[in-house]
Amino acid sequence: MSKTSNTLRFILKAMCSEYNGIQVFLYPMTIFYLISTNSILSAFTSLLSLRIYYLPLSFFGVLFIYVGFMVLKIYTCLFRGPHKEYPLLMDEFYESVINLHLVLFITLMILMVYFVLTKFLAYFYAIELPLKQVIMFLFRAFTTLLILYFYLRSMWLSPLRKRGYGKRRSKFIVTGWVYKHPWEAVKYTVMMIVVVIAAVRLYVLVIAYFLSPLISGLSSLLGWHLSLELITVSGIGSVLYNLFMLAAAFALSNLLFYPIISLGQTLNNKMHPMKIKQVHYAKN
Repeated sequence: MSKTSNTLRFILKAMCSEYNGIQVFLYPMTIFYLISTNSILSAFTSLLSLRIYYLPLSFFGVLFIYVGFMVLKIYTCLFRGPHKEYPLLMDEFYESVINLHLVLFITLMILMVYFVLTKFLAYFYAIELPLKQVIMFLFRAFTTLLILYFYLRSMWLSPLRKRGYGKRRSKFIVTGWVYKHPWEAVKYTVMMIVVVIAAVRLYVLVIAYFLSPLISGLSSLLGWHLSLELITVSGIGSVLYNLFMLAAAFALSNLLFYPIISLGQTLNNKMHPMKIKQVHYAKN
């Protein structure tokens, strides 16, 4: 591959691979450290007051960005190089994407039912259920669990997938190994989750106490706006621009998080309890 292809592939891996993205969904405010505070207030105030009819477009735009990110995460999880070199994995990729959309569809249906129930109870019985708080909590919890699911599954299957085993065969061997070594499996899974949480906490500290002050200091020193800027919502063009800026902030957050991920990933790889000898035994 050319240097350009290698560079683009590395950037894609840095933005989407492993448990990247989880830091924003666990701590949504971290993404706003990269965006000008004044522009955030201006954009959200104009959207939620004067241009609230653009709110559905903004919602579906954010959902589109989220779906695109998850599809790329599945892609980087399956393909360790150009997908043309792995023709046998294409069906698995399409199946995973279809399953992702099915899960998202069911989740949206549940949220819609909750929304209708909230309005019904408020109108007929004056019972107020928390709407925004519950929806945001469910979205964050759903996304966090989904990213952890893809990551934990990928980590457990990685020794076998690197040796050319198919998905079903790898899952069968891992299930057999876990059945024979349940305590080791539980310890490793818990340790992986602990590493992920510790990595996210470290990122929060780094961006709050180092990167954000550094950006502010350099902006004041150079007289330039180094942080990303949203604009006042006045039409569809401004909505699309702000969505692009939010996507850019999310991608930048992932790139900044990647060095911490690399450290955590090295630790998790070294702790993987499935040894080659045990894999051979399970295969036979």
